[in-house]
Amino acid sequence: MEAIRRGDELQRFPMTWEEYLEADVVPSEYYGGALVVAAQPSQRHQKIQFRLQAILLQHLAPGTDVTGGWGWIPTGVREELGPDLMVHDETEEQRALSGVPHLVAEIVSSNRANDYVAKVQRYAAWRAPSYWIVDPRDHVVVTMRLVDEFYVETARHTGGQVVLTYGDVEVPVDLDALLA
Repeated sequence: MEAIRRGDELQRFPMTWEEYLEADVVPSEYYGGALVVAAQPSQRHQKIQFRLQAILLQHLAPGTDVTGGWGWIPTGVREELGPDLMVHDETEEQRALSGVPHLVAEIVSSNRANDYVAKVQRYAAWRAPSYWIVDPRDHVVVTMRLVDEFYVETARHTGGQVVLTYGDVEVPVDLDALLA
C-alpha cells in the first residue's frame, strides 16, 4: 500500500472495499475509495471525548447507548467512519453500527476540514439526524440537525452553562469544563 500525504495528519491508501475489510486496520476509516489513517488523538482530544461521553451517559433516552470511537457502516454503504461519539439504539452489533445513530459527535483535531466539511457531507447523506462539532481550538460547540438532506446549524455555544440537544434529548453541559 502506498500512502498519499495531503498536508494534514491523514494518510490515504487507495484500495477496494473488499481489500479494506480484509485489511482490518484499526483505527481507520474507509471513504472515497481509500483506507484513511489518522494520527492518534491528542491527550486533550481524548479527555474531551471521555468527559462528553460521561455527560451523555447521564442523559440517554431509554433503549439508547453512547459509544466512542466505534465504526459506523450504514446499511447499503461501502464506507466506514469512526465518529468520536455516537448515541445509538442499543445493539448487539460488534464490528460496526449498521443502523442510524441519533447523534454523531466529532472533536476537531488538526485536520479541521475533515470534521467541518467531509464528515458533515457524509453524515448528512447517511441521514444522522443530529451532528455536534466540538472545537477545542476555537472553544465552541456547533450543533446541527438534519433538514431534508442537509444540516442546519441550530446553535453555536462558546462557553458557560449550556443545553445541547439532539432530537428531544436535552444535555446540560458546562462548556468551559468540557473544553478545559
